[in-house]
Amino acid sequence: MRKDQKPDRERARAIKTRQRAIGRELRRVYDNVAQEPVPEEFLDLLRQMDQLEKEPEGEA
Repeated sequence: MRKDQKPDRERARAIKTRQRAIGRELRRVYDNVAQEPVPEEFLDLLRQMDQLEKEPEGEA
């Protein structure tokens, strides 16, 4: 192995370690958000949109 290859490997390893840490943190944050209940106002909007899709065209 050439001397100039070692820093590249170390750099790649450091980047991979950093990416794993970022991924873990993003999953932790996202998992918390995914466990939160959906606000009732948002559910109402979704119901309204569903109803509009079910109505024949021109009646909305």
